[in-house]
Amino acid sequence: MSEPLQLFYLEQSGVSQEPIGPVFAGFRPFQLDDLLGWALASARQRGWEAQLIETTVLQVWMERAEVIRQWQLRLKAEPSDRLVVAGLGTSSDWQHRCEGMLRA
Repeated sequence: MSEPLQLFYLEQSGVSQEPIGPVFAGFRPFQLDDLLGWALASARQRGWEAQLIETTVLQVWMERAEVIRQWQLRLKAEPSDRLVVAGLGTSSDWQHRCEGMLRA
């Protein structure tokens, strides 16, 4: 979970002229419709294959349904400034982000 300021930092750290690096969003409550809508919008902005993104999000959601349910319950008990943060990117996006963090 993340506080809004940390989420803002994640979002801003990826802002550049070109859409490179993973994209981040915070969710409260953490619902499939919200996550899927954000993922598809991000895919359109990046020129990614929307059907592949949709299939991946649905597959991962189903594989982790019990853990997701536990996070949903925890969010209900947490203060209203707590979010589940999701990141979406290609393997290359994540590799560059990790390498950048190691250089920092």
